[in-house]
Amino acid sequence: MFQALKLMSLAGALKAKGNAQEAYSAVLELGRIGTDKAVNLLVGTLARRDGVARSAARELGKMRAARALPALAALLGDTEISRAAADALLGYGAQAVAPLLEVLKNGDGIAREAAALALGELRDKQAVEPLVLVLQTDDVYAVRTAAATALGQLKDTRAIWVLVQTLQLRDETTPERQVALERLRTATQLAMRKIGDPFAAAKAGVPVSVAQATVEKMEEAVAGSEVHPKLVSDVKLLTESEILEMIQELIKASDEVSWASLESREPMVPPYFKTYGQRAQVAETVGEELQRRGGKELVRRIHQEQLAGNTAVGNWWAEWLN
Repeated sequence: MFQALKLMSLAGALKAKGNAQEAYSAVLELGRIGTDKAVNLLVGTLARRDGVARSAARELGKMRAARALPALAALLGDTEISRAAADALLGYGAQAVAPLLEVLKNGDGIAREAAALALGELRDKQAVEPLVLVLQTDDVYAVRTAAATALGQLKDTRAIWVLVQTLQLRDETTPERQVALERLRTATQLAMRKIGDPFAAAKAGVPVSVAQATVEKMEEAVAGSEVHPKLVSDVKLLTESEILEMIQELIKASDEVSWASLESREPMVPPYFKTYGQRAQVAETVGEELQRRGGKELVRRIHQEQLAGNTAVGNWWAEWLN
């Protein structure tokens, strides 16, 4: 009886509008309770499509209730909650592979892209052949780019042949599609680099000479890339920890550029951090994404708590910090 009354009270708290603290507290308490009814309330909360819904998705990921899998998979590609849903699905491990493969096959473009990236993070070999098919046939370049990224994470030599073929795609006829194709090529190059030994290609039916030449070309392209590897695909699909890692890399690069200037030498930084404009672009891109996820409050918290109020980042994020 007591638990039933408590669940009724928590259900009421979940109806609080906006970022009400009582709604967030109710989500956490339901996660602790963990019963079927608690799961049902959390699944229903996903429909809010806001910060409370993202919190509910995280709790469901911790609980790993099978009942929630379809609801979480259905949210992949949703503007407000896709990343939280993907993170929750990753918490299920192998259980999430089947629903993710279903989204990869039948979802819209944004959902397919999110599913491909999640499958790569799960590192489950069941996903290799479906991802290879997507890389060959999907009509959305962003989805193919995500598939290439995922295949690089899976590190399976069965993917080498299709990666080689992807690098041989002809240039596009419009500027927009050419930009998307270049992103796909960069992701493909990185994937081949992660898979490793080019001579393993022989196992996948690729002539060793072709594989060797491809990897050499790939290494040159990666070494001179002016695009941060984590920004090859949609920034919305990055985890908060990945974004924080990028910002910390950026801070180190900025410090190195300053020291190099004082010492009259070339700075030892990656190509995508060489100029002030490049560094500013990365900072502003991830700053905009953090603001989209949690508003100025999230940007300010990360700047103060995680970055110790770094001055350079503060200048780039001024519009969200003031």
